[in-house]
Amino acid sequence: MEAVRTIMDINALAPIINLPWKSKNMQVEVIVLPIRKTTNKRVVLDRNLKGRLKKYANPALLEKESTAWKNHIAEKYAVT
Repeated sequence: MEAVRTIMDINALAPIINLPWKSKNMQVEVIVLPIRKTTNKRVVLDRNLKGRLKKYANPALLEKESTAWKNHIAEKYAVT
């Protein structure tokens, strides 16, 4: 992406852009960037992840899944 950068007198920008500075006769740096072209197509995300991570599942650990959190907390905080 290309940009244009220049130093300008604030008095030249005042009629074009509403600037918050009260001071006159100062110089400002102006950077102009092009806007990326976007399409009006909306991206519909499938928020349902059920089954998407199945390929990463370890069948040997599935039986431990129901007590995994309880075991983790017990191990981490030495809770019996």
